[in-house]
Amino acid sequence: MPHHIPWKVQVQSHPGSSAQDIKDEPDWTRSHEHRIGMRNRQDRLPGLTHDEDEGELPGLSNGSSSSQTEEEFEQKAKKEYKQLQDWEKRGDLVNFRDVIEGEEDFHLRYPDNRSLGWRYVLDTTEDWIKTQEEWPANVQKKQKEEQAKKEKEQHTSDGIQMKAESEHPEQPNEDKHEETDWQRGEGNAKKHHDAYATRDEQQQQQQQEHGEKKEKSEYEKLLDRYSPQEIALLRALQHEKDYRKSLKQNDGKRKSPQTENRTTISIDEQDQFSPDNWLPRSDKLIRLTGKHPLNAESELTSLYEGGLITPNELHYVRNHGAVPRLLWEFHQLEVEGDGKKLTLSMDDLKNKFEQVNIPVSLACDGNRRKELNLIRKSKGFSWGAGATGCVYWKGPLLRDVLLAAGMQDVSHTGEGKQRWVNFQGADDPSEGKYETCIPLEYAMDASNDVMLPHEMNDLPLPPDHGYPVRLLIPGYVGGRCVKWLKKIWITEYENESHYHIWDNRVLPSFITEKDGEFANTMFNHPDTACNEQNLNSVIVKPAQGEKIALTKAKKGNTYRIEGYAYDGGGHEVQRVEVSLDGGKTWLYCIRKFPDYPIRHGNKFWTWLHWYVDVSVMHLLRAEDISVRAWNVFKNTQPEKPSWNTMGMMNNCWYIVKPEINQGRDDEEPSILFRHPVEPGTGDGGWMQPSEESKIAAAKQDAGSPSKQFTREEIEKHNTENDCWLVVDGKVYDATSVLAWHPGGKAAIVGHAGQVHQETSDEFASIHDGFAHSKLKECVLGVVTDKAAAFMKADAEAKAKELAQSKGKSGDVVLQKHRWVPVKLMKREELSKDTRRYTFAQPDGMKDLGLGTCQHIQIGFHLKDKMLIRSYTPTKPLLPDPKKDEKASQSGHTTNGTTGPPSGEIESMQDGQGTFELVIKTYFPNDQQPGGAMSNILDCVPIGEEIEIRGPTGEIVYNGNGAFNISGKDMTFKKINLVLGGSGLTPGYALIARALLGANEDVEVRVIDANKSEADILLHEELDHFEQESKGRLKITHVLSHPSEGWKGTKGHVNADIIKENLFPPGEGTACFMCGPPAMIQKAALPALRDWGFEEDKNIFGF
Repeated sequence: MPHHIPWKVQVQSHPGSSAQDIKDEPDWTRSHEHRIGMRNRQDRLPGLTHDEDEGELPGLSNGSSSSQTEEEFEQKAKKEYKQLQDWEKRGDLVNFRDVIEGEEDFHLRYPDNRSLGWRYVLDTTEDWIKTQEEWPANVQKKQKEEQAKKEKEQHTSDGIQMKAESEHPEQPNEDKHEETDWQRGEGNAKKHHDAYATRDEQQQQQQQEHGEKKEKSEYEKLLDRYSPQEIALLRALQHEKDYRKSLKQNDGKRKSPQTENRTTISIDEQDQFSPDNWLPRSDKLIRLTGKHPLNAESELTSLYEGGLITPNELHYVRNHGAVPRLLWEFHQLEVEGDGKKLTLSMDDLKNKFEQVNIPVSLACDGNRRKELNLIRKSKGFSWGAGATGCVYWKGPLLRDVLLAAGMQDVSHTGEGKQRWVNFQGADDPSEGKYETCIPLEYAMDASNDVMLPHEMNDLPLPPDHGYPVRLLIPGYVGGRCVKWLKKIWITEYENESHYHIWDNRVLPSFITEKDGEFANTMFNHPDTACNEQNLNSVIVKPAQGEKIALTKAKKGNTYRIEGYAYDGGGHEVQRVEVSLDGGKTWLYCIRKFPDYPIRHGNKFWTWLHWYVDVSVMHLLRAEDISVRAWNVFKNTQPEKPSWNTMGMMNNCWYIVKPEINQGRDDEEPSILFRHPVEPGTGDGGWMQPSEESKIAAAKQDAGSPSKQFTREEIEKHNTENDCWLVVDGKVYDATSVLAWHPGGKAAIVGHAGQVHQETSDEFASIHDGFAHSKLKECVLGVVTDKAAAFMKADAEAKAKELAQSKGKSGDVVLQKHRWVPVKLMKREELSKDTRRYTFAQPDGMKDLGLGTCQHIQIGFHLKDKMLIRSYTPTKPLLPDPKKDEKASQSGHTTNGTTGPPSGEIESMQDGQGTFELVIKTYFPNDQQPGGAMSNILDCVPIGEEIEIRGPTGEIVYNGNGAFNISGKDMTFKKINLVLGGSGLTPGYALIARALLGANEDVEVRVIDANKSEADILLHEELDHFEQESKGRLKITHVLSHPSEGWKGTKGHVNADIIKENLFPPGEGTACFMCGPPAMIQKAALPALRDWGFEEDKNIFGF
């Protein structure tokens, strides 16, 4: 086995949900997104505040001197960071304030040499600080949990004594679990062809017969000698001949013409729970391996229309794990030449060597793999045809760096042994360091342009593409071009690392696994390695799903078929041809190269675009549309695909097929064009799974335990230490898999406890039959029928929401599915532990875009995932009057009067370009580390950026008692609010709108629970609203630890307090809640139910 950790599965026995739990499970398809305590689509628990531990020690804001020089700042930052590391090694307790103060943000102070959208990340995790450190509170909690676990292990949820034996005993690590034996057990023992010749046999070869190519097609014989079409072709050929002769040499000193990507882009919500949570990525990229790690390609039309020089954000991304966060100031490149070691800083690489800036195409050797996966599942995920791109790369030549390290300009030792130059990246994928090598002689040849770029299209490398420096080998497959380059060294033998041997290979088709003697021999065979890229071409237009109406088939109408092509090794693509009749005849295509594409007289490192104009009448009659390219050796692409277990180097003809189509909304029939496949999980291509694949899928689906699990039970198992997955309606305990999963644990943990369809889709798109067999070992049971129905409805709702959000105007800050950076402008102390924060919105975006009662999510970057909390702003609280249609039509201002609004009302309206949050800080003490987000916000420097996303929450108050709750309109004129601690703010927003809005007549009753007078948020503002309400607002403050002078209600929220101070159940009355879990779920919710209120009808959680 190539893997250093055994693929061993161990499942913790679980009895399944009890019969009563299954019976009592709600019908989730009829429930709204605000059922209290149940996780919603924004991963929030409605009605509950985050469970922060309280503290009592005041803190001071962090500040740094602006008079320091850059060198002094660097030295101070390194010293503080080392001190922080020393504390950790000694076992000293470290809190969030310590980390903020020990990790300076270089980007805030020195933004140069940073990639677009660079974010500040704390090199720690919330889990380590809050739960793994030996805080006294943690020690006590662990003791209680261990005792409770012992009790739970001895009884089922129905109180029945459990057997001592495990239902899934630990399996010994026997060889029978190796994939080669599994393949044989599946009936794949006979894999070698019977036609191998013996000594007494003569090998027979069958030759495929080809029809003779006609001198002229029927179309060409229409005119006696030359038709108008022939004349057009001749002129195009003459033009291309002159164009080809005019192509110019690139001296390596030019600038990239691509300037499309010059603004910061936001962060995709799919990255928020992964180590890549700090990376801005385009929403035009199609993710192929789920949320993490990122492996993505651009939609094919977008890639092509990006131009001959690809925008950075549209270039494909291939990552094996988390992107390392490397600082320009700290990163060093270690180079070992002939007995000399050289350590280069990034400034050294940029300033001490001649810089070369040239356009180079890069393509993954897995490009077009999905076509092979539909024949038979390979070891790779399903790339479409977009795993390529062509950009300007800038940096020094590797040859110059090696010479500076003492390397002599020779390639052999003198004994005939070949020497190799090795490369190592700074990332830490699951199978060890990413390393590879190339022949030293190749690297030292200046005409091969092997380089160490630090810029991409004249910008610092994006982190996904290797920031701050990577290796680039023009003409080679992308897998050899190591990103995040850390080390270079010379050996007399080829690199033996996992990724050099067990990846980027094309093996004979009889090898179908990655273990056993045959696989071990051929993966280590030097001739199976993929180095130079192979010849390839792809049709882009007609696009997948494009339609051409049959009425367009008129004489004189033309259509331009377009696409791209590339070859490896610096070889020019000398011809591209398209066939409309299955390869019987071919049409010559016109090529277009990037400007200045030639290096060293004959090297073409770039791709090209091609096109051919055809009659629409011929196009609509086409049998199919096929493309093939020719290289300098006058070789062309094969007609048929050649399957191999890694699914690499597929370069058969690319075929688009037409079909007559008339959709439900189409007025007339049309020709619909289908590409062979859609990337990832898309299933709209004309290729369908082979019969072999269908049989394998049926075997994977067969059999599962009868135990059932409710949605509520599954969602409890959502951590690294207790990780359940739902795949195709079955429940699996994947906890033991995290230690050896080839894609890293983050790829799995992101789905832990999630009852949604995405896990199934992602698993199917990535894994082969052997992976399914390992998953079966983890099975616990199945989801209930109600949970299955919820998953289906949830998937439909998410797809609809995503489609709607894409079409929204970009003039508001908040985006539902992307994180946008905002800048901290002001921090005001309201009390010893409460702060008001003012944030500036991005330039040109004046409106926050938040509905009344909705929340925003605040994000801050940690090394394992984004730290996320939900807050409701205290400003703005009222809609932008310029966009408030009702107010504009009625002629009234927000307060119900005509004329300009008062200063108080105007300050609360959206459209100011800022927003405010009031947040209580839970300080650390000697027992616990304090609140994560509240301490970070209290410490970060003014000017620092945080992330926001939203709006979240499906409750929107539109004024005059009108609510929209999960898409359903409801009216309540009597409103009860049960709020606790920081849960006040969504209620505060409703109160402000209800009292200050136009023509409001609703009545509001509030219970606000806190520990002491000092803990009451916005106390003065609430008193002001109550005094001005003319009796429509009544607030009852309930304090559990009041001062002796407190004359209000004392104690904890209970049924009596609720009945004394709130409206009773009735028509037009509703309760909205937000507060600590214990108060809401154990006190308020049961009391309201007993009183006659009903969830999903008149009880809702903010």
